[in-house]
Amino acid sequence: MQWFKSTLLMLSLPALLFVSACGDDDGGEDPIVPSADVKLVGNATLGNIMTDGEGNSLYFFSEDVAGQPTCEGACLENWPVFFKEDLQVGEGLDANLFTTVTRSDGSRQIAYNGWPLYYFVNDAAPGETNGDGAQEKWFVAKPNYSLMYALAQLVGEDGKQYNGNYEEGPGLTPFITDFDGNTLYIFVPDRNGISQYILDPATWPVFYEELQAVPSILSMEDFDMTTDNQLGVPQLTYKGWPLYYFQQDNFQRGSTKGVSFPQPGIWPIANTDLEEAQAGPNVKLAGVVDLGAVIADARGRTLYFFSEDVNGESACEGDCLTTWPVFYREELQVGEGLDAAKFSSITREDGAKQTTYDGWPLYYFAGDTQPGDAEGEGVGDKWFVAKNDYSLMYAQAQLVGIDGVEYNSNYEPGQELTYYITDAQGRTLYTWVNDTKDKNNFTEPDFENGNNKVWPIFETVDLNSIPSILNENDFGSIDVHGRKQLTYKGWPLYYYGDDNQQRGSNKGIAFPEPGVWPIANKDTAPAQ
Repeated sequence: MQWFKSTLLMLSLPALLFVSACGDDDGGEDPIVPSADVKLVGNATLGNIMTDGEGNSLYFFSEDVAGQPTCEGACLENWPVFFKEDLQVGEGLDANLFTTVTRSDGSRQIAYNGWPLYYFVNDAAPGETNGDGAQEKWFVAKPNYSLMYALAQLVGEDGKQYNGNYEEGPGLTPFITDFDGNTLYIFVPDRNGISQYILDPATWPVFYEELQAVPSILSMEDFDMTTDNQLGVPQLTYKGWPLYYFQQDNFQRGSTKGVSFPQPGIWPIANTDLEEAQAGPNVKLAGVVDLGAVIADARGRTLYFFSEDVNGESACEGDCLTTWPVFYREELQVGEGLDAAKFSSITREDGAKQTTYDGWPLYYFAGDTQPGDAEGEGVGDKWFVAKNDYSLMYAQAQLVGIDGVEYNSNYEPGQELTYYITDAQGRTLYTWVNDTKDKNNFTEPDFENGNNKVWPIFETVDLNSIPSILNENDFGSIDVHGRKQLTYKGWPLYYYGDDNQQRGSNKGIAFPEPGVWPIANKDTAPAQ
């Protein structure tokens, strides 16, 4: 081979001395600086690859995942081993990651990060990489691979051998590992970018690494990142499948015990034969004991509304976010029973995005430790589980009348956050001081042209869900000129026309003067 001839020629040349340009003050001889036996060389197609001192490409073999050379006999005719007695490592390579392994015939071989190094006989000149991808087993050696492609016999936690179909039997199966040779798995119930694993995350730790380089058999475009998992942490995905380690592999390179746990095929290895993971909702309805169906993320973790967000912007900032982290998904996949048109997103003051439902920003509660928990319900009389069927909501905001004056809850000028009832979209509901119990004394029969245009009645009477701070028994309905009007503690409920159906607007509290049209809240005394 051409490169063997070049090597012999180089060995016949006298050693070169590198002399300091500044000379040697003590008149002594400058030391001999050895050339590197292994170094990084730029390749136009493959980037920086590892070569020997003459620039001949070095390779990893996928069957060497366990750290021992498996290329023996006739294999070595095409893939000669790389070995140097006193290895000199070039710039950009970590000398600590180079080791020497003893082969079955007693000879020695250099390994990098546990992967034995080889030449390829058909590389006729330095810089050639004809062996990369050969038989889907051989890949140019790189120091910055984030992943590797392995080929080995699958041996489950039960000690049995399995083939690529997870049936008992011998056979080499390819699979993706991290660069240290630790096996990566997928979970069959998972969906595209969504981890459905909800048991013990210590048994199946999530895998994440920012990818720098992958073997040429893999495509960087097939990898992505998700946080839709039990811990809400970054997790690498392959073809949409979230990737995991198996704890009982004990980070032993080449171990594949997870393929049989808890039974074969539930946790397959990841390889190029995988089909794209099926899409699934990343926001859905989930049942919660005593609260019914609530809006949850893909993992079933409960989401919440904040009463101070009545105007559709997040009022939870700073330390509040430690307890109430925001929920956001760039590409929202909506589950059955939810109206995709009601989901949107806002840009927060810090520039971050947040998903909203019906105008209400969505949050998690840090005190919820498991999917289905709803410990945040009613906290501070401000936080309520998010639902798609609320007929009413409970808001908290500064009252600002049509006169532009800020009012407190006593309808006196002043700054104060006041609670009040709104419809599901955050539009303020009022009572009239001259009404009596279950009696509308205001509305004229002509709904279209009469005073109903100034103070429209609130006609929703079928209460599906209400925040837990409100008592369903306090609501009723009355007949008003052939239409149904909702009442609260006997008080008929109205909108104010000049609020213009704008969420959070409460101009009516000052019209025609403060206190004539109070807002409705849980402190409202029953009508007489």
